[in-house]
Amino acid sequence: MGILDSAYLKIQAWSRTLERNTQFIVVCSCVIGIFAGFGAYLLKRVIHLVARWLREGLHHIPVEWHGGDCWLLILPLAGILLAVVYQRVVARADMVHATDKIIGYLNSKDYSIPGRMMYDPIVACGITLGFGGSAGAEGPIAYAGAAIGSRLGKFLGLEPDLMRVLIGIGAGAGIAGIFKSPIAGVLFTLEVLKMNLPSGPMLGLVMASVCASVTCYAFTGTHLYLPFDLHPEKGVAIHWVMLLGVFCGLYATVYNLITRWMQRFFNSRRRKWVSWISSGLIAGISLFLFPSIYGEGYPVMTRLVNGDSDILTSGLLRAGSADVTSFLWLLGVLLLVKALATVCTNSGGGVAGAFAPTLFAGAVTGTLFALLMQHLFGIDIPASLCALYAMGGVFAGTIFAPVMGIFLATEITGAFEYILPVTVCTAFAYITARLTTPGRR
Repeated sequence: MGILDSAYLKIQAWSRTLERNTQFIVVCSCVIGIFAGFGAYLLKRVIHLVARWLREGLHHIPVEWHGGDCWLLILPLAGILLAVVYQRVVARADMVHATDKIIGYLNSKDYSIPGRMMYDPIVACGITLGFGGSAGAEGPIAYAGAAIGSRLGKFLGLEPDLMRVLIGIGAGAGIAGIFKSPIAGVLFTLEVLKMNLPSGPMLGLVMASVCASVTCYAFTGTHLYLPFDLHPEKGVAIHWVMLLGVFCGLYATVYNLITRWMQRFFNSRRRKWVSWISSGLIAGISLFLFPSIYGEGYPVMTRLVNGDSDILTSGLLRAGSADVTSFLWLLGVLLLVKALATVCTNSGGGVAGAFAPTLFAGAVTGTLFALLMQHLFGIDIPASLCALYAMGGVFAGTIFAPVMGIFLATEITGAFEYILPVTVCTAFAYITARLTTPGRR
C-alpha cells in the first residue's frame, strides 16, 4: 500500500470518529461554502465573458430589422444546442432542472453525486445564459454545491445520512454565493429542498452560506447585484400593498400555467431535437421582441427598483414611458413573454435556474401595477417600491417558498427597512397563487 493510500485511510478513520461532532460538521461546511462560493463567482464570470465575447464579436456585423438586432433571434437557439451537445457528449449527463436532480438524490438515498457535477453545470449554464437564455444561474450552482458536499463526504468516508446533510448544505451554499445572500441559501435548503436539519447541521448550513457569500464578495467586491439606492419620501399604504400581493399572485398563476403547458409540450415530444429547436426559436423570438430579458436581467431589475421604468427602448416592440397606453400594454406582453422564454430556456435543453426570472417578473409586475393605478385611477404610488415588494410576491407565487422570497427580495437589494411591506405583499401573493393554481390548494 502506498503512502497516499495509507494517509487516505487514516483520514477516513479519523473522520469517522468525529462525524457526529458539531465542530467537525461546521469545519466541513465552511470548506464546502468556500468552494461553492468560488464556483458561484466562476459561473458569473463565465456568463459575463461569453456574453461580452458575443457582443463584441457581433457588434462588427450589425444585422437589424425594424430597429431590432436580428442576431438575437438565433443566439438562444445556439446556446441551447451547445448546452445539449455539452451535456450529451462531454458531461454525458442530463442537467436540466438541476434542483429536481438534487431532490432526486436526496429522496433516492443515493448520495454519491458524480464529481463532474462540481463543474459541468457551471460550464453548461454559462453557455446557456451567455448566449441569451432568459433564466437564472441558481439551479446549476446549487447542483454544483451539492456535488461538492457529496464528494467531500465521499472522500472522508462519512455515513450516508451525513452525506445527505452535506448535499443540502452544499446546495444552500451555492444559492448563497450566487445571490450573495446567506439567509436565502439557508432557506433554500429548508424551504425548497424541504430538509429537516438538527442543530449541528443547521449551524453548518448557516456557516456554509456565510462562507459562500463572503467568498463571492472577496472576488467580486462588496457591491450588491441589485442595489436599491432610491428611498422615496412617500411610501405605499398597506391596503395597496395587499392589493399588489393579490395582483402578483394572479400573475404567478398565469406564469405557472404557461410553465406547465410548455413543459408538457416538451416532455411529449418523442424526437428531442424538436424540443431543442422549438425552445431555442421561441426564446430567440422573445429576445428579439424584448432584448431586456437577455440572461439573468439584473441591470433591468436594478433600474426598475430605482425608479427608472424606461426598459422598452430597444427591440422590435418598444415604447417610451411617455406613451402611457402603449407602454402599459407592452409591459403586460413582456410579462407573458418572459414566462414563455424562461420555461423554454429551462425545459427545452438549456441548463439554467428559475429564481432570477421570477425576481425579474416581480419587478416588472410591481411597476405595471403602480403605473396602472396612476393611469386608470389617478392614485400615485411609487413604482420603485412596488417593484421591490412584488419581487418577493411573484417569487413566492411561482416557487411556493414565501419565507425565502421575503428575505431574498430584501437581502439582494439591501432594502431591509422595507421587510414588513415585502412580507405583506409576499403573503397575499402566496395565498392567492395557492388558491388559483390548479393542484396547489
